[in-house]
Amino acid sequence: MATYTGTQWIELIVLGGLAGALGQGARCIIGLKKLGDQATAEGKTREELFDAARLVTSFLIGFVAGAFAAIFASPDLAKIQIEQFLAFASAGYAGADAIEAVISRIEPNSAAKDSTGTDSSKSDYLG
Repeated sequence: MATYTGTQWIELIVLGGLAGALGQGARCIIGLKKLGDQATAEGKTREELFDAARLVTSFLIGFVAGAFAAIFASPDLAKIQIEQFLAFASAGYAGADAIEAVISRIEPNSAAKDSTGTDSSKSDYLG
C-alpha cells in the first residue's frame, strides 16, 4: 500500500467516492426509467413511486464503494489514468448493487416495502 499525506488520503477518498457516486448515478438512471415504465403500467405518477431517501442512500453506498476501491488500488495521485477512474466508477455501480442485495437479504421486510407500501422486492428502481 502506498504512503500518502493526510491531504492526499482525503483527495484519494473524495476522488474514488465521487467516481463511485457517478457509477451509481448511471445505475439510477436505468432504475428511474424502469420506475417510469412501472408508473405508467399501474396508472400512477412517478412521484407516487419515487423514494428520495432510497435514492440518496444509493448514492452514498456508491460513494463508499468507490472510495474503498480507490484506497485498495493505491494509485499515484499525480498520474491517475482514465481507466483507474472508470474502475472506481464501476466499483460504485457494482458495489452498490452487491451491498443492497446483501442488505435486502438481511432485512427482507424493510427492503420489500417502499414508502407507499408497495412490494418492491422484485424490482430495484432507484439503484
